Amino acid sequence: MSQNQNKRTLRTIGLVVAVTLLTKILGIVREALQAGVFGTQTAFDLYTISYNYTIYIFTTVAYALCIAAVPVISRHLAEDRNKAFAVAGNLICVSVLVSALVVVLLSVLIRFAPVGHWLGVSNADLPTLRTYLQICLLTLPLIVVIYLLVAVFQSMEHYTLQGSLSLPYNLLLIVFLVLFSSSERVLEYVLVICFAWLLQFAMTIPCIVREKFRLIPGLHFRDPDLRLFARTTVFTTSIFLLCYLADSNTVSAFGSGAVSAVYYADKLFTPVATTLIYSISVVLFPKYNLTYSQVNAQEYKRYVGGTVENTLFVILPFSALFSAFAVPIIHVLFESGNFNTVSTQMTSSVFAMYALGMAGFCVLDLINKAYYTMHKTLTPLLINAVVLALNIALNLVFRSGQSCGLIARTTAVSLTVGGVIALVCF
Repeated sequence: MSQNQNKRTLRTIGLVVAVTLLTKILGIVREALQAGVFGTQTAFDLYTISYNYTIYIFTTVAYALCIAAVPVISRHLAEDRNKAFAVAGNLICVSVLVSALVVVLLSVLIRFAPVGHWLGVSNADLPTLRTYLQICLLTLPLIVVIYLLVAVFQSMEHYTLQGSLSLPYNLLLIVFLVLFSSSERVLEYVLVICFAWLLQFAMTIPCIVREKFRLIPGLHFRDPDLRLFARTTVFTTSIFLLCYLADSNTVSAFGSGAVSAVYYADKLFTPVATTLIYSISVVLFPKYNLTYSQVNAQEYKRYVGGTVENTLFVILPFSALFSAFAVPIIHVLFESGNFNTVSTQMTSSVFAMYALGMAGFCVLDLINKAYYTMHKTLTPLLINAVVLALNIALNLVFRSGQSCGLIARTTAVSLTVGGVIALVCF
């Protein structure tokens, strides 16, 4: 890569980081206000569980679909814009149809299955949990459409779109928390969160107009591009989410507030990690595709190795800093109102451990994308399976300690081991 290309890449990454950082700062402000209003009470645990098993999973799945769609759409854009739009239309229509069927099936499951037993919720709280779950389910098709549109426009080098999606979303929730703050208004908060996803869709409209994007409907299930798209497994792009859900499920037996403490730690760790990691990878991923098409395998691997090494030089100091100062960070950001000193101690112990796993998380994300560019999905799938299996096994070993921080440490260890394995294999 020439010096001018390197400079352009760095400028693009800097712009994406700036936009993403602004969004994440607003997200942290939202979480701080949310902590003050709702704290770590049992009622908020129900919202946390509902969010974890619906919107959080949906956004992770949609992000995986976005990653899968970028190389497919990019290849066609280089040849024929209309063909690329037709392929994108087919991917969107098929994905929306599948997501709608999933919503129907999950609605039936929530209504008749023993979800309270599965998620560790008492019979008294089960009706509330079911209500929250049913409301959040409705966001799935919309989230899928948003992220597939992001894939289309990332392929057209609109790198800041993904980072800016949440700006109006966060602003709306901040306004709600400031003007209508009450620990009893959890249901209203769930409804506002679901409505706010429409604002994220609105953020794609300027790109739709600027690029004159036309949705060409299609349900071509035998399309080779759809098969390639389907090969990119969600599992390999959602490893931290799966570890977090395993942690959350483990600590649900630790008493009131434990699930919420893990939730708040994740909601601080994820913005920090994604601002640094995804801002870099969202620019590098299309460049992986371009480089792979222009050089031989060894040069491509050297290029990927260089990007991983440079990224780790940025990530490691932040990882150590956040872990060392977890308590004051949580105290300053969250401790107020219903979020007390005990909440701070529980949350900071989890955040400190998650921060130590940032480097492993970073390596897994970059190496996964490097494999996707090569159309190889089995190796990252197996590596991430090892990470999840190790995390679950360690949770089982250490759950008797009744410590949220100890459970979070298993995730840090698992991610780090996974990162080392990924580098060695690649």
